[in-house]
Amino acid sequence: MAAKVNVYKRGKTWTWQFEGAAVGGKRKQYTKGGFPTATAARAAGMEAWNEYNQAGELRKNSEMSFSDYLDLWLETYGVNLKTTTIAGYKKRINIHIRPKLGKYRMNALSPAILQKYINDLFDAGYSRNTISCIKGLLTGSLTYAVEPLRLLISSPMQGVKLPSYRATPATPSREHPNVVISPGQVPAILARFPEGSSPHIPLLLGYRCGLRLGEAYGLMWDDIDFDLDTITVRRQVQMGADKIHWMFTPPKYESVRTISMDPVLKDVLQRRRRLLESCREAYAEYYHQITVDERGMLDTGEGENVSLVNTRENGTFIQPRTMTSTAKVIHGDLNIPEFTYHGLRHTHATRLMEAGVNPKAIQQRLGHKKLILTVNTYGHPTEKMEDELRLAMAEFE
Repeated sequence: MAAKVNVYKRGKTWTWQFEGAAVGGKRKQYTKGGFPTATAARAAGMEAWNEYNQAGELRKNSEMSFSDYLDLWLETYGVNLKTTTIAGYKKRINIHIRPKLGKYRMNALSPAILQKYINDLFDAGYSRNTISCIKGLLTGSLTYAVEPLRLLISSPMQGVKLPSYRATPATPSREHPNVVISPGQVPAILARFPEGSSPHIPLLLGYRCGLRLGEAYGLMWDDIDFDLDTITVRRQVQMGADKIHWMFTPPKYESVRTISMDPVLKDVLQRRRRLLESCREAYAEYYHQITVDERGMLDTGEGENVSLVNTRENGTFIQPRTMTSTAKVIHGDLNIPEFTYHGLRHTHATRLMEAGVNPKAIQQRLGHKKLILTVNTYGHPTEKMEDELRLAMAEFE
């Protein structure tokens, strides 16, 4: 069918117009003006005509900027997400995506532009994990623009790929790998932050249980069973979107799990609980009772009372931010620059693998969705593993 696009002058500008299919016996007119010449109006009208014949309607908002669309996406799609997830998305969008891609119109985004953006991130030295997260955010938001918003006919992220594992970035990777802490370094760290100091229990929970940072600081006394020697990981603590209140959210991957507790950690926790109970009695009405509601953690007397493991003697919360200053001391005073809190989790998993623990049991303990993640991420080769490998090979016939 030939395109029946008419153009006409209205005042000082030109307008295109065509007639769509009849709905309920009535024809619908599509029109848009403001073009400087008849040629420009006809070209735009033809493009709209072709789009109409492919999709059955015009994507009226496809000329909005990608920056404005991302705000729309967060507002509409965000109702399905946790507040902490939205906060994470906003951070990536504002730091990485909006400055580079926000200026484009939605209908101007192309696979070539987006592939170049991904490649530029790689050449700038960003880790593959960071690039993968950004790519996933772009894919999800632009797929949503196709359905259900119907702003685009197809997603320009189709065909966009991550750089090959064999590719070499122009700039060395910015990724800071989480290094396994050596057996000799752990006692030095715990000696610098001994029992009774704020970082001591979180450090133990990372090293002896493999807990993530948010899980360690979200632990409550009700989660610990001293009769069965178990800890149940039910939540993690994260800073809320308001940057004021700490929020409780499910563990990563919704990995609620019960893990065994060793005697060393058990003794430390029991002593700490007895001390805090006596301090609570001593402080009496001056004790800071932490409460929680939909706003997050409070000490206003409102909401539900909670009893967190990581609190000071007066009942105030020991925040995860304290681990930042702890790490600085470990880097400088103890000369262990490779230390990260997450490295304790790597160390825990690696020690279990060295001991011959079944990887499936390690996966459950760490709360991973897939076994391959446990093996690939935390199976750091060590000298002990290499020695055991050589011994095993010596037994070959």
